[in-house]
Amino acid sequence: MDYYISLFGDNTNSGKSHIKPWQSIDRVNAAKLQPDDSVWFEANQIFKGNLYLTDTDTDTGDELITFGSYGDGTATIDAGIGYGFFAKNRAAVRISNLNFVGSMGNTCSGIWFVNTLPEHRKLSHIHIDNVDVSGFKHVGIGVAAHPSDNSWSGFKDVIITRANIHNNGDAGISSVGVWIPKENGYSHNDIYVSNCRVYKNIGIPGKERHSGNGIVLGQVDCATIEYCEAYENGMMNDYERGGPVGIWTWDSNRVVIQYNESHHNRTGSPKDGGGFDLDGGVQNSIVQYNYSHNNDGAGYLLAQFEGAKPFHNNIIRYNLSKNDGRKNSYGGIHLWSTGSNDGIRDTAIYQNTISTSKSDTSNPAAVDCITEGIHNIRIYNNTFITDGYTPLIRGEDNTEVSFENNTCTTV
Repeated sequence: MDYYISLFGDNTNSGKSHIKPWQSIDRVNAAKLQPDDSVWFEANQIFKGNLYLTDTDTDTGDELITFGSYGDGTATIDAGIGYGFFAKNRAAVRISNLNFVGSMGNTCSGIWFVNTLPEHRKLSHIHIDNVDVSGFKHVGIGVAAHPSDNSWSGFKDVIITRANIHNNGDAGISSVGVWIPKENGYSHNDIYVSNCRVYKNIGIPGKERHSGNGIVLGQVDCATIEYCEAYENGMMNDYERGGPVGIWTWDSNRVVIQYNESHHNRTGSPKDGGGFDLDGGVQNSIVQYNYSHNNDGAGYLLAQFEGAKPFHNNIIRYNLSKNDGRKNSYGGIHLWSTGSNDGIRDTAIYQNTISTSKSDTSNPAAVDCITEGIHNIRIYNNTFITDGYTPLIRGEDNTEVSFENNTCTTV
C-alpha cells in the first residue's frame, strides 16, 4: 500500500493517494505499516517530526517498507533535537531520496537502526540511497547491536549508497556492536557503502572517546567501502588517547576498502586524524586503490590496541599517500601496536606510492614502524618520496619487518 504525506493534507484522510494525503509525521508513526508498504512525502516540503518504527512485527521478510519523496525534488524531515529516523528491532526497510536535518542542540542521530534481540538474531535488508543527513549530534547513518544476552545479534545486508552526510558530531556512517575479544563472532554481516560523501563531522568535545570519524565500521564480518570521499572530519575531537579517521574499520573480518579519497581530516588531540585505518582486531582485510592526502594523521594506519582480537592477514596495496602526517609525526604508512594478542602480524604492504613533505607542526615519515609487537611484516615494491627534510623510513632496523625492492627518492 502507498501512503502520501503533504503539508496540504489532512490526517483524517485515507492517505492512499496524493489527492487525499495525510499531513504529518505523527500520522505515519501511528500507522501499522506492513511489508511492501511505501510512505511518500511531497517533494520540496519540510515535515517537522521524528519517524519511528517500533519492534512490533520484526519479521518482515524480503518485502521492504519504503520511505521516500514523491513529485519533482526531495522532501525534508526536520527532526529538531530528536532522531530523523529511528527503528528498533526492525528489518526490511528502504529509505531513499529524503533529507534529514537536525537543529541546534540536537541530541540524537540522523538515521539509526538498533537491534536488542537475543540469541544471535540478524535482521536483514537495510537499504539507504540518495539521502542527505546533517545537523545531528551523534551519527549521520548508523546500525547498532545491543542484544540483551550479549549474543552476536545485529544486522546483515546493509546497503548505503549515494549518501551526503555532513556537519554531524560523532561520525558520518557507523556500525557498532558487541565487543567480546576472546570469542569469535561479529554483530553484523555484509555491509556495503558506496559513492558517499562524508565531511565536516567534526567531533564531540569532552566525549572521552574518539569522535569526528567519517566512515567507521566495527564488529562486522564482510564489508566493502568503495568510491567514497571523506574530508574535513574530526577537528573538535579532544580525546587524548585516541582520535578520528576518515575511513576505517576495527574488530572486523573480510573488509575491503577501495577506490576512496580521504583528505584534510583533522584531530584536536595528539592522536590520529588520518586517512585510512585497519584497527584493533582486523583480519583478512584489504585496503587498495585509495588516495589519502593532507591529513593530520597517517595516510594508512595499522593499529592494534590492548585487548583487541588477533590482527593478521591484511593487505595494503596500490594506494597513494601525499603529504599526510601534518600533525603529531605520523607516517604515510604507520604501524602501531601494544603487542596485544601477538600484535600486528602476517601483513603485506606493496606497490603503494607514499610522498611526504615538511610540516610546521610535525615530523612525518614515509613509513613509520618503530613500534614493538609487530611480526612478519613485508613492505615491498613501494615508492617512497620525501622532500629531504623528513625521513623516508623510521624503524628500518626492526627485524620483524622486511623491506624489499622499494624505491626511495628525495626530491
